[in-house]
Amino acid sequence: LSSAFAQSQFTTAAPPSCTAPAGLITSAVTASGATLGWAAVSGAAHYDVDYKLNTSAIWISAAVATTTTSTALSGLSESSVYDWRVKSNCTAVGLISTYAQAQFTTIAAVNCPGVYDVSTNGGTAGAATIPLNTDVKGLLNPSNDNDYYKFIITTGGTITVSLTTLPTNYQLSLLNSAGTALQTSSNTGTTNETISRTVTAGTYYARVYPRNSSSFNATNCYNLSVQTGTATTQELPTMTDPAVKVKIYPNPVSDKLNVYMVADNTQKMLTLFDLGGKVIYTQSLNDMFTTLSLQKLASGVYLIKITEPNGKVLFSEKFIKK
Repeated sequence: LSSAFAQSQFTTAAPPSCTAPAGLITSAVTASGATLGWAAVSGAAHYDVDYKLNTSAIWISAAVATTTTSTALSGLSESSVYDWRVKSNCTAVGLISTYAQAQFTTIAAVNCPGVYDVSTNGGTAGAATIPLNTDVKGLLNPSNDNDYYKFIITTGGTITVSLTTLPTNYQLSLLNSAGTALQTSSNTGTTNETISRTVTAGTYYARVYPRNSSSFNATNCYNLSVQTGTATTQELPTMTDPAVKVKIYPNPVSDKLNVYMVADNTQKMLTLFDLGGKVIYTQSLNDMFTTLSLQKLASGVYLIKITEPNGKVLFSEKFIKK
């Protein structure tokens, strides 16, 4: 005789796995850094993190075998797109996950001081010409430093001159072309300074100066802006004739400006203007590559224009001299 079968049941276990991190987030993004974060993975012992410029094929290690769920990056380039990735290491089961990937963009750097706070602007004679409706960064340092900025109004009307982000007690004055004060704002402490006035067409100066000899700061910039209401400033056009191809670089420029031009073989003229329309420099242009030395040019915004001998404008573009 044979006995009946004894029967039982079992369930196979799920194969071991290691899940890629989720919840990727980028925080504290600056011009040169960022913090990368992700959600913890159940069973993960540690994580590996890489990053790279979006335009690069080479990954850079940011963290190896880190047991935390975040890591900080530094030394990044401003206004740039970066990719980053993270994977889990589940050592208990001897597995490594695939990468989870994300992207972020660094912000533009805020230069302090800015390009218009030049070494010669301790008086009206050396003041850099600033564009209107634009933030201008400057420092008052050392003690009793004064900063003067020049701006040009083409059509009379209302303007507002503002001084903000004061690190200590600074004052603000609006001056006419002769350097005579027209109006002053002198609040106490770090309260913003504001001057609103109706002006005629002409040249004006904004003066930023300390309340007293102890009012200065070597690291933190103030912010100056001249906002137009009904007043206007001369706007020099940017244009390109389809008959020529021109590229100027670098922009902004600190020393040498390169001009690359592809056109016919007829002679051209190159002219530099300030924002007031005054001619700064002119020369004939025959070569494909031309380099202009700008070492002696004051910091500010300028216009480069290329014309035919008959005066026809072929190209014009603004550039910033740092």
